[in-house]
Amino acid sequence: MKIFGLLFSCSVSFGLLTTLLVTQSVAHPAQAQELAFEHVLMSSDHLLALILMGVLTALCMSCRKRIFVILGNFSLLGFLIYHLVNHSVSHSALYGLEFFMVGGFVSLVSWRIAYFAIVGSFGLRKRFNNVVFKTIELIDGIKKFPVARAHCDIPCKIYDPYIATVSALSVVRLIDIMEETQSKGDSSSGDFQNTMSRCIQRKEEESEKLKQEIRIIWGDYFKEPQLEKHPEIHNLVHEIMILASATKQTVDREKGLKLLESVNKFAEIFWSTKDIETEKKIAPYPPSLEIIRPKL
Repeated sequence: MKIFGLLFSCSVSFGLLTTLLVTQSVAHPAQAQELAFEHVLMSSDHLLALILMGVLTALCMSCRKRIFVILGNFSLLGFLIYHLVNHSVSHSALYGLEFFMVGGFVSLVSWRIAYFAIVGSFGLRKRFNNVVFKTIELIDGIKKFPVARAHCDIPCKIYDPYIATVSALSVVRLIDIMEETQSKGDSSSGDFQNTMSRCIQRKEEESEKLKQEIRIIWGDYFKEPQLEKHPEIHNLVHEIMILASATKQTVDREKGLKLLESVNKFAEIFWSTKDIETEKKIAPYPPSLEIIRPKL
């Protein structure tokens, strides 16, 4: 099956259409006593058509799609069968069979050469890209390039402090769970230690996520017009950073509540820059605290 796949690999879907456009053998009938392989090799029309079919097959083979494999196999086979029948009718069955075999050999040779050339060019380009990347990595290892991280910067104009709000709520909720576990659990038990360690990890992650979301909006969204209208935003962001760090370091619920309050202030200012009215809502999940949402 592998040999068959190599011999009759995929060609482009319009290969069969190309077959219909090539010159028919009756346009240049074979000379008397001319052998079929001479007719193939000495006829420029046949030779070019067979080479073209091989090249088209190689092009489609490089796509590596099942549909092109099927179409390529049948296109090339159909092309050869067409000339087998044509020359069998105009000359003899043996002459047509000889044309089929020689023509198939010519097409397959041109296919293999073209395929390796195409695949080789892809591989060469990939190796070149790898060399470039490795060179840049080597230079970066010697002289560190500055790394910039930001929002997508398309700009997509999609900003919302809601993720930071949810993270602030999560921090308070995790502190509550830790206090509940502490009050009714045995600190030496595996379940206690498991719950506490998981809560500590999640609290750390939510605090860091909150800081990242606020930094992105503050750094990417707030520009001169918004800053002129709300100069207090810098101090507020700094306060949020300090409180978020404090909630990492402690299990003080008051610090978590202050963090949520500051994030709510940030959200209120953010939506005011878009002239969108806000409202205070009680979160529909624990710890059921007040949050700021746009009134849509």
